[in-house]
Amino acid sequence: MDSPTLDRLRQEIDSIDSDLHGLIERRADLVDRIAASKKGGGGLALRPGREAQVMRKRLAGHRGPFPAAAVWRMWREMMCAFTLMQTPDIKIAICRPIDQPGYWDLARDHFGCQIPLVAHDTPAQVLAAVRASPTTLGVVPAPIEADTTPWWPLLTGRDASLPNVVVRLPFLMMPNARARGISAFVLARMEPEESGDDRALIALEAETGLSRNRIAGALEKAGLPAFTSALDQVVGGVHHYLVELPGLVTDSDPRLGALGAALGLQNGRVAAIGAYAAPALVRA
Repeated sequence: MDSPTLDRLRQEIDSIDSDLHGLIERRADLVDRIAASKKGGGGLALRPGREAQVMRKRLAGHRGPFPAAAVWRMWREMMCAFTLMQTPDIKIAICRPIDQPGYWDLARDHFGCQIPLVAHDTPAQVLAAVRASPTTLGVVPAPIEADTTPWWPLLTGRDASLPNVVVRLPFLMMPNARARGISAFVLARMEPEESGDDRALIALEAETGLSRNRIAGALEKAGLPAFTSALDQVVGGVHHYLVELPGLVTDSDPRLGALGAALGLQNGRVAAIGAYAAPALVRA
């Protein structure tokens, strides 16, 4: 191409950059107006279900050679910066053991570079930080059978400060992430929000062991969908089960009471401990 043609193309890019910047400023102004309308309401300006819907739409509609992972990063940075505008004291408490730095990367990839991240050694410390502040989110390793001190049974109480699981990380695997092979849950003091494709988490506590067939039969009897996964752990002689189901189930759902009755839990407990949007299937 000759120089005049290149110059015109570069000028067009400059014009597009100005348009993009102007649109971001317009979006920020709208967010600022929304925040002003909520003054005095307090709470955490977080919409995990809506964020998942927005990102699915952006990824599904993306075309051309520009990397889908870059689209993801741009929108995540914007959404998290706007969350920070509405909740200036928001923080992310992360369980980042010395030998597992990848959880920090998972949190940073999802929550961006503006929201402060604070490292903790154990999930219990993260849970304590979230319970101490309604504007602190927690990032903890996803449960596995090998856990010797599982954190998720701690969410089954009735205390108002107990959080729910609201997000699973990663929503989209980044191509250069050193966090490959691990996943995490995000805890927040809010009810999970439906995204249209969700996974509910139900914790069961029993004095004696429950077979997976028995749990499956009780779910069907209670009118709940079949589980997609189930963990079984014993802590202090008490059997704990973490059951994952399609959809969204809250603690007020009457089917939980029916599930406890179907399992015959006299002194046990059934509790919904959150839900998360199913991760994107688009390749980054």
